[in-house]
Amino acid sequence: MKYLALTMAGFAALFMLSGCGSSGETSRNAAASSDQQEHRVPLSLYEKTFNPSDYDVEITEVQRQHKIEEDRAAAERQRDSIVVESSFTQGYRIQIFATGNIDEANAMRMTALQRLTEDSLYVVYDPPNYKIRIGDFVTRADANQRLATVIAQGFADAWVVGDRIVQRKLIRVPIHPSPGKE
Repeated sequence: MKYLALTMAGFAALFMLSGCGSSGETSRNAAASSDQQEHRVPLSLYEKTFNPSDYDVEITEVQRQHKIEEDRAAAERQRDSIVVESSFTQGYRIQIFATGNIDEANAMRMTALQRLTEDSLYVVYDPPNYKIRIGDFVTRADANQRLATVIAQGFADAWVVGDRIVQRKLIRVPIHPSPGKE
């Protein structure tokens, strides 16, 4: 343990000492800076010829661009948000498969996901069966209309069943500007 601590202290000391060495560049930089000092123009010459009003046009352009960006950001902050509100109600779904085996139910679920991409898909466990159901239809007529398409997609045993469905509504939530920021 002591050997490890001594070794670590030795490496740390070696590392710190290696950073303190001179690379010889300081002497070259000193020679170069003495050459540059001979050709330097005094700052007072520039101060006498400096006219801040020459840059006023650029400042107004920068301020104009800044104002445009602020207006754009404010417009985006003031846009209304849209949220999805879900509620449960009695409705209809299309049952496409029922089995007592969870593996068969998951396999049919994957098949249904590939074929029926525009419908919501549900796996309902009603002991002892797993049922694969699709859709959230408010009326039986809507479910029957979709049933013909589901049967045409290869689910010949599909049928309409009553079920609790999820109704989703898009709700616009207005965003008001915060007070004092106008």
